[in-house]
Amino acid sequence: MRAEMVSRLAAISALLGALLMVSGCSLPAAVNTQPKGETEQVAEAAWSVSDYEESARLFELAAARDPQSVTALVGLGKSYTALAQYNRAQNALFRARELNRRNPEVHNQLGNLALQEMHPKTAIEHFDEALRLDRTNLAALTGKAVSLDYLSRHAEAQDVYTRALQTWPTNFPLLSNYALSQVLGGSIGSGTRLMEELLRDPGRGDSVRANLAIAYALDGRSRDARAMLSGLMSDADIEASLRHYAAARQDYLAGKPIGYMIFQ
Repeated sequence: MRAEMVSRLAAISALLGALLMVSGCSLPAAVNTQPKGETEQVAEAAWSVSDYEESARLFELAAARDPQSVTALVGLGKSYTALAQYNRAQNALFRARELNRRNPEVHNQLGNLALQEMHPKTAIEHFDEALRLDRTNLAALTGKAVSLDYLSRHAEAQDVYTRALQTWPTNFPLLSNYALSQVLGGSIGSGTRLMEELLRDPGRGDSVRANLAIAYALDGRSRDARAMLSGLMSDADIEASLRHYAAARQDYLAGKPIGYMIFQ
């Protein structure tokens, strides 16, 4: 992992986790979801274990067999997004949107693509479209909140997280990103305490370490931040990340917005 990408990838990790769950969310009655064929199921399995090249290959095969398959096109879009092949991802997702504009997953993946390309304002538009179709859609709520934090609109982001937690009160990615939003918005104590609690989760605790490292670094606890990053990246990347967070801390202490520094 390149050092300059570490903080960005850490901060949006919860969003990507939430996007895995989109297909399990309830959709409006007007939306006709397509059953996944065997090839798409295998492709989805490859994507779930981060074998994005294989998932792209299989989703391409599924789309060739059925050019009207929205699920295959969405799978292609998210696979190419993960491979940083953004033009191919956009082409697949635009085609999926042409076929079905009432599928929230299409808009969520377009939002994720925009966020990966560091266009949070555009991402919000896509997530809002998904929320117009399904107001409790987990991925859309998470994505919108992350995008708002990217723009340093932390109070608005926390309003979205609070709204999401009314439906998903124990969702781990939501709570982790909500805690980071609190830290970035100035409530460093409450945000850090929530992340330290999540760290004790035996199954998912490690996934909050990158966000907790940011919180510790912004609080001047560089030794603790280093401990959180240990094992997540190389020593050289740890040093680069800590230098980046130290620069962000200077703006943080001066009351300047730092969302863009954390997410890019």
